[in-house]
Amino acid sequence: MKIISSPYHLIENKDPITITMGNFDGLHLGHQQLIERVLTYEDTKHGVLTFNPHPSSVLRKQMFRTLTQKDDKIDLFSRYPMDYVFVVDFDIPFSELTVEQFIEFLRRINVKRLVIGRDARFAYRGEGTIQDLKKYFYVDVLDDLVYNHTRVSTTYIKDFLSSGDLGSARKLLNRHYDIKGIVVHGNKIGHKLGFPTANIDYGTYYLPKSGVYYVKVQVDGKWYHAMANIGNNPTLNFSFEKRLEINILDFDQDIYGKKLDIIFMHYIRQELKFKNKKELIDQLKKDENSIRKLTI
Repeated sequence: MKIISSPYHLIENKDPITITMGNFDGLHLGHQQLIERVLTYEDTKHGVLTFNPHPSSVLRKQMFRTLTQKDDKIDLFSRYPMDYVFVVDFDIPFSELTVEQFIEFLRRINVKRLVIGRDARFAYRGEGTIQDLKKYFYVDVLDDLVYNHTRVSTTYIKDFLSSGDLGSARKLLNRHYDIKGIVVHGNKIGHKLGFPTANIDYGTYYLPKSGVYYVKVQVDGKWYHAMANIGNNPTLNFSFEKRLEINILDFDQDIYGKKLDIIFMHYIRQELKFKNKKELIDQLKKDENSIRKLTI
């Protein structure tokens, strides 16, 4: 699989190609069916056209939280026998391409066929439509994928995560939800409580509902069971911004600065405010016991 990541005007390709295009945040079941359809066409090469960063972060000029980052998407794409992944730098010039200019870009990189969803839009302010594409390409339009009478979408998955429903999110992603983050220094409150935690800089990832979770954590290529807390620490060391803290079970290593992969397995309970430190410690012991039972 060849990865081409650059501004749109520098992207080149001479092979006739069938592509699907979009943000592909989360690469959920709806996205997966588009890729699988692309791969059914044997008369061209196969590719995906996506954007980085997420268009909302550029157009809204503010942080936009996503289910996947650029490297995550490339890793997920690589699980398919694709020939090309085009990662277009989503900047202001690209966002202002007219319908005609966007189509010319697709023709220049030798797109012969597009596989897209029925609501696909493109070009400046989404003014481009499927009918515009059909004037120049063969366009294969797929119906929506539906779960519980609702169209499968990144927003739908975020709704499940925000309610702590990891099971439904897992069904629509076709995998456990995971994020990656760097271990940073905290206030070491967890260590004083007997539950040393790794504080995670989670960047622009979308966090599930505040509360306690059973997670699996990868450190230096090895997986561990762990307890995670997402929230504002209402009992001790309150924080206005949500924190993600990981207590890795049976683990005692210096991992500051390391990048961890954190897989969310089970939602244990909501975040609570306790009357005192003892109540908090007692609850953490119960949480740890609950998680250890899940690891058996």
